[in-house]
Amino acid sequence: MKKTWVIISCLLLIAGNLMAQSKAVWRGNQYQIEKGAKIRLGVDNDKLGEALVNLWNTVHPEAKGVVEYMNFGAAGGADQITALQGEAPDVALVIDGEVGRNFQSLLQLDKVITDGAAKFAQEPFYSGANAGAVIKYVPIAYDGMAFAWNKTMMEALKLDTSDKNKDGLPDAFDTWEEIFDLAKKWQTSRPTYKGKPVTIVYPMCLDEVWSGYSNLTAGKFRIFPDKKAENPSFETPEFLAGLEFIKAAADAMISVEANGVKTPGASMVWRWDDALNNETAPFFLVGTWMDVNGAETKGGYDIKFGPMPTWKGNRLSPFVKTKGFVINGFTKYPSAAHELYRLLYTKEGLQTLVNNSAYIPALKKGAPNTPNYRNDPNKAEMSVAFAFNYPEPTLTLPKNPAKKAMDGYYGIGLNLELRAVWDGEKTPAQAQATIVDLYKKWYAENNK
Repeated sequence: MKKTWVIISCLLLIAGNLMAQSKAVWRGNQYQIEKGAKIRLGVDNDKLGEALVNLWNTVHPEAKGVVEYMNFGAAGGADQITALQGEAPDVALVIDGEVGRNFQSLLQLDKVITDGAAKFAQEPFYSGANAGAVIKYVPIAYDGMAFAWNKTMMEALKLDTSDKNKDGLPDAFDTWEEIFDLAKKWQTSRPTYKGKPVTIVYPMCLDEVWSGYSNLTAGKFRIFPDKKAENPSFETPEFLAGLEFIKAAADAMISVEANGVKTPGASMVWRWDDALNNETAPFFLVGTWMDVNGAETKGGYDIKFGPMPTWKGNRLSPFVKTKGFVINGFTKYPSAAHELYRLLYTKEGLQTLVNNSAYIPALKKGAPNTPNYRNDPNKAEMSVAFAFNYPEPTLTLPKNPAKKAMDGYYGIGLNLELRAVWDGEKTPAQAQATIVDLYKKWYAENNK
């Protein structure tokens, strides 16, 4: 009986979506705004929400007040639309990985929107989050981390920061071999910066495996390369090479305590904010949500961005996701919602995003709606760096589509094996064997 009601509910929702879809009316160069329409826009910060509402009121003075925003937090996702239904935003900013799991609760986008999106939407995020010709999500901004280096700190430490090949990295440190050599040198001649000893060259993260993913890519490993949830490729030589990179970093002592002892694996946690705000290391990662400009202004230093350095000729690659907007399948005003959606992806909409948030647009090169970064060179540099990042897979398990394949990566205790390699308790090969078995067990238990 329960299954019957679930099926009926799904059919009613699909039917409701189709009815709503038919009411999105395109007239001339915009969508019709229904009489009495009220649209709530879900975003994750007040400044952006206010700016987008002002943009709507400027473009549509005849419909001033139709759009209001609600801040439903940085954790806002498509699943909240399912949970809140009528209380949820009509148009919401969500993470791409949540779209597939909640696809039936979202409104299919009108052809005018999708035809336009095909000209600027960044792949594979666009196709990966949708279902073939059924488009319900268009990526708008990157959500990830870029490699950073503190130019001011490095120059104070008498390190060469010249970048003659203009790749975004200092020529003297565009490989991990060179960075590890620096760490080894500092073991015998510990430098000080602003009166404090520099004990960290790079605050490698092991315990938080999302930002720590880049360590595993040192041998060209990419998780789920064939887009099959049963095959994360943990058994490959490429994955083993990533574990060997972690061991090499440990041997180089890239992170030590005040007494000179190698930082314990359990302490290799999220330290990126410290590196940015408190200048604890010359090399680190920075997230798109972090206030780089504020840190530079407060601290009086210059942060630069580029692709990650190479290891044995292979460039490391952090994860990157996207955020984008969706339309609630329960909206009462689908045409007005489409008009707001259209406006968000115009050049004016994206410039408003850039000017009022930390987000960096995820667009094809030369896209007609590309905003300018004249007031924020950091975003311009980070945008280039993201071209080398790896899209976090959005696969679901074949027999359990409510479960993401990446839940296995995050849920098998991978961090404990990485700690063991760093601490020297396991060889890379021993840790690899354990990780392979852990994922197989997790997959068997969850794919049913």
